[in-house]
Amino acid sequence: MINFLKDLLKIGLSAILKVVIFFGVGTGGGAIVCWYYSIPLGFSIIGGILVLGIALALISDSIFD
Repeated sequence: MINFLKDLLKIGLSAILKVVIFFGVGTGGGAIVCWYYSIPLGFSIIGGILVLGIALALISDSIFD
């Protein structure tokens, strides 16, 4: 039972870490673009959401899962 919980926790934490990294990279890239074009930095969150969505779509095993 304990091994099952350890495996479940390991899978969950790695998934959360991937999501945070993808979102952070997208938001950082969006912030650089916003800064370069003098757009308010609040719009950089859109870059994080876009990168996260694309990454999760490409990582999934199948389209219909």
